[in-house]
Amino acid sequence: MVKETHTKGGYIFALLMLPFINIKFLNEYDIIYKCILFAIYIYFSFLGSLAPDIDMKGSYISKRYPILYKKFGSKFKHRGFTHSLLSISFLTYLLELLTKYTNNNIVFLCLCSGFFVGYISHLCLDLLTKEGIEIFYPISINFSLLPIKTNSKTEKFICKTLNFIVIFLLGYRFYILF
Repeated sequence: MVKETHTKGGYIFALLMLPFINIKFLNEYDIIYKCILFAIYIYFSFLGSLAPDIDMKGSYISKRYPILYKKFGSKFKHRGFTHSLLSISFLTYLLELLTKYTNNNIVFLCLCSGFFVGYISHLCLDLLTKEGIEIFYPISINFSLLPIKTNSKTEKFICKTLNFIVIFLLGYRFYILF
């Protein structure tokens, strides 16, 4: 999948998880602070939705964070480690460390939650492609659920559909949230 599809998928996953985030973390805050926390959550879901592609030289995320790509991403083949259950376990560990180190600071809870939700959305969308992902890395077998080709007409249709869903969910969540 391309950047636009992944970002829209990340937004959808984040908006679907928002009621749980709201109940667990945001309920006690006033409306202005809640909006700021919501923006942080959504922004990091955007970053998380692109993060697994740090292993691909020409990707948006590797261009935006070239040092991270050079030190980490270039060590792995595309759709390998960064697209696996092992990477999810590692990411969970790092995000838990970050939240514990910051004494469960609400900003970092929103940041970590958004990033994690976006990351999961990326893997789910790549599972739908013909290329698939090595979900059980280091076992190098690609798993795929559908034969959607990256950047095809089908993916472009999916992207437009996801865009409509994002707009609908955003309006609905703001209506419910406030």
